[in-house]
Amino acid sequence: MKILKKYKVFDGDFSHFYITEFEDKTGAVKKWEFLERARDTKAVVVNAYHEDKVILVKQFRYPINMFSIEFPAGLIDKGETPEATALRELLEETGYKGEITSVSPPLCTSAGITSEIIYMVDIKVTSKSEQELDDSEEIEVLEFDRHEVKAELTDYLKAYPDCSLDARVWAAYFEE
Repeated sequence: MKILKKYKVFDGDFSHFYITEFEDKTGAVKKWEFLERARDTKAVVVNAYHEDKVILVKQFRYPINMFSIEFPAGLIDKGETPEATALRELLEETGYKGEITSVSPPLCTSAGITSEIIYMVDIKVTSKSEQELDDSEEIEVLEFDRHEVKAELTDYLKAYPDCSLDARVWAAYFEE
């Protein structure tokens, strides 16, 4: 595979739409469409827990036109570490504070459609205060029993069919 040309089709505030022309293994020239975060921004996804609870969030996601149950997450600001971002996002989205127990290496999320890179950060919650949401955010904090999360989430999704479950939550709690 050989990349021949990459050009921007759309330039947004937070993401850009590109087309890449490439030569496949037979020599044929083809195109691939994908999204890229603006300013090479990376993100964090926070696996927060305390005592026997897991903390997830429910928020409306415009691309899927429905609510999504997912881990707290956010973009890494310029000059900020994944660890600092994770602590900031956890506080902003949930009101929880905590201590980091592990950080993943850089991970791709959906390499066929986006160049997005994330870090999964595990945080043990130590205290609770108030959410610090942006004006454009409406986030409900959900807590599930760590030992019953699969059953509780299954019941929740049946009760709220207007919700989707993020693939990372599925991978963390539904795969055995």
